[in-house]
Amino acid sequence: MCDRLKKVYNLIGLAYRAGKVSAGTMAAKTSLLRRRACLLIMSQDISINTKDTLVSTCEKQRIPWVLMGDKYVLGTSVGKAYRVAVTVNESGMARAIVDALQVVGEEEKSMGVVVEWPK
Repeated sequence: MCDRLKKVYNLIGLAYRAGKVSAGTMAAKTSLLRRRACLLIMSQDISINTKDTLVSTCEKQRIPWVLMGDKYVLGTSVGKAYRVAVTVNESGMARAIVDALQVVGEEEKSMGVVVEWPK
């Protein structure tokens, strides 16, 4: 894992410790439905049905979403065994994570980081 991608996971962990993250599929969905979420982060090994449900909710709410890493690394970043979805519930932290992801995306196209913006 590159240093810039570690920075992204560190920012997610920092947001979690600040109490600005909802970790887990149900917590993420609740956060999206209650319009608290500013960014949805999903692992690449999330099930197709769960991904479709969360992405459709993001598109309705016009919330950006990111597909990156695996569930174990994402879970470790928030201090859990594994998580397939987390939401960042504070706009400043979400912006910092997206900015760090854009730097990673420009440097390493092969890392599998996908950022989708609402249309």
